[in-house]
Amino acid sequence: MAVLLSVELCLTVCDRVYTYYTTHEENSSHEVDTMVLSLGTALKNIFPSVPLTHIIRKVDIQPAKRMQQLDELERATLGGTRDMGPCGGFSTQYMCMCDYHALPYREEVAWDVDTIYLSHDTRELYLHDFDYLEQKDLIPIISALEYNTWFRKLRASHSKLSHEAIERILHVVSKSLSLEEIYLDNIGAKAEFANKLSLALLSNSNIPLQKLDLSHNPLEDKGLNNLCGLVAKLSPVAGGAVHVSNPIGRQAKGLSHLNLSYCGLTGKGVNMLAHSLSVNKYMCQTLTYVNLAGNSLRDDVNNLYNFLAQPNALKTLDLSSTECAIDALFGALLRGCTSSLAHLILSRNGFGSKKSREMLPSFKQYFTSTLALKTLTLCQCKLPADALKNVLLGLACNENISDVDLDLSSNQLGSTGAQILESCIHGVRCLSALDISDNGLEAQLGPVVAAISKNKSIKKLVIGRNLNNIKSKHVYHVMESVVQMIQEEDCVLESLSINDSRLKTDLHNLLNALGSNHCLQNLDISGNYMGDSGARLLAKALQINSKLQYISYDRNNVTLQGYSDIAYALQSNYSVKFMPFPVHDALLCMKTAPERTENIMRRIQDTLYRNVSPMKYSNGQAFRLQQGFLLSSTQQQVDRLVLQTGEVVRTLRRSGSDLPASNSLQWAEGLISDADSSKQFGWSSTPFYNINTEDFPSPIHVSVHILTCNFHLSHHLLSFLISPTSHLDFPTN
Repeated sequence: MAVLLSVELCLTVCDRVYTYYTTHEENSSHEVDTMVLSLGTALKNIFPSVPLTHIIRKVDIQPAKRMQQLDELERATLGGTRDMGPCGGFSTQYMCMCDYHALPYREEVAWDVDTIYLSHDTRELYLHDFDYLEQKDLIPIISALEYNTWFRKLRASHSKLSHEAIERILHVVSKSLSLEEIYLDNIGAKAEFANKLSLALLSNSNIPLQKLDLSHNPLEDKGLNNLCGLVAKLSPVAGGAVHVSNPIGRQAKGLSHLNLSYCGLTGKGVNMLAHSLSVNKYMCQTLTYVNLAGNSLRDDVNNLYNFLAQPNALKTLDLSSTECAIDALFGALLRGCTSSLAHLILSRNGFGSKKSREMLPSFKQYFTSTLALKTLTLCQCKLPADALKNVLLGLACNENISDVDLDLSSNQLGSTGAQILESCIHGVRCLSALDISDNGLEAQLGPVVAAISKNKSIKKLVIGRNLNNIKSKHVYHVMESVVQMIQEEDCVLESLSINDSRLKTDLHNLLNALGSNHCLQNLDISGNYMGDSGARLLAKALQINSKLQYISYDRNNVTLQGYSDIAYALQSNYSVKFMPFPVHDALLCMKTAPERTENIMRRIQDTLYRNVSPMKYSNGQAFRLQQGFLLSSTQQQVDRLVLQTGEVVRTLRRSGSDLPASNSLQWAEGLISDADSSKQFGWSSTPFYNINTEDFPSPIHVSVHILTCNFHLSHHLLSFLISPTSHLDFPTN
């Protein structure tokens, strides 16, 4: 607060009053005006994008017309184009806060923000970037956000903050005009902090808060109760609220993201939260993400069901590990969450034992009616057979959704579940990804895979950990189904995971099939103990495969010989871009031959880096492999026809200079030139970005013309040899 009397200036800072008197009676009024103007100029230099009235909350100047100078300064600053400095002048503000808190100024902090943050255009201040400093040194860094409008996100995740640092965060939250996202997960906050945070946010009506993450903090129901008042009162700035925009012109959209997972909540606390959400008329329009995972909700969450049953804008709902009854939830979802809910995560929950059959109709009807579903996670839910059947049939009847990712892993489906999958999965055309790993399918996996192969919408398939107890005589038939699936001409599968299946030599058929495979891009064969023999087959496949981009192959008992084969094969492969470092197997190799292991692994990584940067390492073989065998064979055909046509033209040229078909010969020579240009364009080391593709015909286009020309030339050459005086009739275009 600043109070200006006729001959003195009074400043109130932190409840302390500082009074400045003039020295000369005659010019006292002018001196005080100069002091006020200098103070205003200094504040605008340090905090250029925030109105003075927000920094100095109360200005009492008598007479009121003396405020004109400050008003003119305000307008000149807001209307000008003066450079604020990197990241909204953060370094200057940080220096100011260091002085204010009597703490040392760290040049490395200013350099990190001015250089690294600015170069990445980062609007998120992450306190973990400064964890090498003492806790007290974080205080001015946090304080610098108070009047900084560049940063829109504050993240203090996984940091054990001191009491002083937490207090500064609360102070910044109560003053900021720009913070839209606040991430305070796993900072050790308790119920008292939740109360203070709620009060700070309620005291700042100008903060455009959209995302709040307090997960992994022991808030418990007491802390959540303190937040309920905040949730009930939060509203967007626009759309019927009091303000059109805050003092810096930032329009809030309302709270859209709320993460309270693993906060020690119970059904009682969640009921209070859900009631606050229902009371706030804006939440059904703005809230798109709710995560309550890891809290013990059990069955008594009627208020949550009531909120979900209202029409809302939720796109993501995570209730995993909450001990809630899944079937009881779907009645509410059917009424309020069919239009926008895209990601539904219910893993590690169960089904009600008594009412499950009564709820299954609504369970199926939801999947039939949903219009936006993209992800459904039901892993580790001990999915009953009826529930599995209703999920699949419901999705099969839904023609409004596509590209759905369905996770049914670790559900102990067994042979009963396998039969349901076999009979239903081929008709679920909305699926793009399916995870049925760790379900004890054993020998029944073969028929399931055969049924999946009939579904031409599934592009990602995870079937690992299903063969741990299978008899060896059945493994062959299962793997034969997998091989047959990826070898079908109309196969659309792009990603296959058969990890942790202990296949050993039974994996060989799959590896052999990779050589000519034209669809798979991602392959996970880790944990199968294929040994060096499997590594050798994988290496052979890599030499001719042009589609695979990702391969995970650790825990396979591969030795240096196997890795050497893979490293050699990768020299001829230009499509594989990522192979996670085989930590487990490489560690065993390091114990016996550390230098050789390091050398081989470096060769593999260097080759992968080459493939990631194809422009730098392009060559003819890479281009041919990436285009596939069709383009390669086409080029060979073009080369052969060019030689044949060239020989025909030379023979005709030698026959005499007055040959009547000279125009046609020139046309043939032009096609040969086009073929050479096409070959140079496709197979030379010239970077693509230096060539205008419109200037060069494609090899396939040229080959058609060459075939036509070769046919005519061969025909007329034969006629010429029989009757040298005959006239040649060539096409003219």
